[in-house]
Amino acid sequence: DAPEFPPYTVVSRGPVYDLRLYDPYPVVEMDYERREEGYGALGGYVDGDNADRVRFAYSQPVIMRYYKSGRKVMQMYLGSRITSKGALPAPRAAEVSTLPTPNFNYVRLGVAGGELVAVTRFEGFITPMTVEAPKKALLAALKADGIKLGDDEEEGFFRCAQYGAVYQVGGRLNEFMLRVQP
Repeated sequence: DAPEFPPYTVVSRGPVYDLRLYDPYPVVEMDYERREEGYGALGGYVDGDNADRVRFAYSQPVIMRYYKSGRKVMQMYLGSRITSKGALPAPRAAEVSTLPTPNFNYVRLGVAGGELVAVTRFEGFITPMTVEAPKKALLAALKADGIKLGDDEEEGFFRCAQYGAVYQVGGRLNEFMLRVQP
């Protein structure tokens, strides 16, 4: 089955970045040290390792949130619910409290989106070194276009979106993302 994606509207496309307006959407998330921890726990929730044994459709991308303090949070979009009778529509952000409770106290439900985001693409593995070039290019382009960063982004916060199979070898599409002021 094709993956499901968080809901957004492309506001503009440019040579360096796109502006996307994300609708609010439900996520399963956790703080992590090593990515494997997040992939396993969050993927488990999506695959039915939750209080109600509910499975969700495969979704893309995996979002990694990086804070200046060193804190890292991984998120996965919660799309359609899979039942024996077929797929039920993806839950709305307002329905997050009705979703199955995670089986582990370090996994939590949340809401993402509801924001304007500047996005630039890059390939390879996400490391501190590989994000420097897209980060610099995006910051320079936003400054040239007179677009101001969100408050957290002014303090060094950023996100990366990882597409493709978790343990994919070879070219991997990633996105470097910064919230911007409308």
